[in-house]
Amino acid sequence: MHDYRQLRVYDMAIELVSETYRLTRMLPRSERFGLVRQMNRASVSIASNIAEGAGRGDSRDFARFLRIARGSACELEAQATMAARLGLVERDPARVLRGRLEKVKASLTNLEKWLLRP
Repeated sequence: MHDYRQLRVYDMAIELVSETYRLTRMLPRSERFGLVRQMNRASVSIASNIAEGAGRGDSRDFARFLRIARGSACELEAQATMAARLGLVERDPARVLRGRLEKVKASLTNLEKWLLRP
């Protein structure tokens, strides 16, 4: 079993949740059950999958959960892009979020590679 609380990528994912919630507060009320809900769920999913995978006790299983977390990061990235292109949120906060997501995705990939090294 890995201690996810010691992982830098987990800290990054938790910060991403905070940033996502700040961004979704800027979205119109009409999106509360649309993009707001989807974006918040995707951000929570990233951190949750890191924690769940670490608790599985098997490196291969952990790596699988990291891939799921990376998928959620891609989902959130697409949703932030949609929100910006639809004019629901300013482009700058969306760009900052996407920049953080790139770092999280790279860290998830690096950790997965480390777990699966021969």
